[in-house]
Formats: sequence, C-alpha cells, structure tokens
Amino acid sequence: MKPGTKLRIAELARPLYYLFLGVGFLIRMLYIVAFGWWLSPLIRRKDNRKLVADITANLYFLISDPQANVSRIGILQSEFPTVKVSWNNLLFTFARWHGETNMSVAPQHAPRESYQLGPLFAAMEGRHLSERDVVYDLADAGRLLPPRLQALNTAFSEPGFPAFKERL
Repeated sequence: MKPGTKLRIAELARPLYYLFLGVGFLIRMLYIVAFGWWLSPLIRRKDNRKLVADITANLYFLISDPQANVSRIGILQSEFPTVKVSWNNLLFTFARWHGETNMSVAPQHAPRESYQLGPLFAAMEGRHLSERDVVYDLADAGRLLPPRLQALNTAFSEPGFPAFKERL
C-alpha cells in the first residue's frame, strides 16, 4: 500500500461519518418528538410491573408473609426496572437490564452498603464462594434465601451488623 493511501481513505470516509452521525441525530430527535414522551414511560411502567410480578412469584415469602414487617415496595424511576423491597432489617434491591436480574441486600440503617446474595451466603456460613451459592435469577434467590432469611435479618440488624461486616 502506498504511503498516502490510508490518509486518502480517511479523508473520503470523514464526510460519510458526519453524514451518518447527522442522520442518527435526526432519527433520535424524531423518535423523541413522536414517541419518546409517551412510549418510553409506558414501556418502563410495563417492565417495572413485570419485575414486581416476578419478585412476587419467586420471592413470595418477602411479600406475603403475615409475620413479616413489609414496610414498602418501592419502584424507582430509572432507565431500567428497579424495585426495592423492605423486609424487617433488610433492604432488597432488584434491577433488571437486558434480561439479567441483579439482586443485592443492604441493612435498613445503612442502605448504601449493599452486598450481592451469593458472596453474602458464603460469608454467613464461613466458607468460600462456591457454585451452590451463586444467584443467577429470582428462582435461585427464591430457593437459597428462605433458609437463610432469619440469620441474614439478625446479621443485618443495627447491633449485629458491625461484627458481621468484619467477616465480609
């Protein structure tokens, strides 16, 4: 290849790049003006309702337990469906993005200190993380969480959390 060929190709491709950039910008603006103001919130609400329904189906013991002190289920306004469920000393956060559901738990008194469920289960039992602790979806959480829920609630209580945090 001749020394100036790459430069000529780059000079020819530059107007095409700006043309595609401009067309993309125009399409995005047309979408926002025509559909974005009503379609995006509608889709977001539908996704949030589906996530709440999945949580209710798989983690029914967090929602329907008569002994539980369920103070609220909060749906957050964000780009992806996000639901917070408060249960006694625990604050569960569920977020779904591109079909993948991320679950974390934090103490009520320190909501910014959240932890993934799998490593938390391993730390509670004083062992290394293994394949049986990994939580891939809500069905896994529904299978692994009930036997550990009371112990997790005690560990995340205000007096018990500092000692438990050292084990993490």
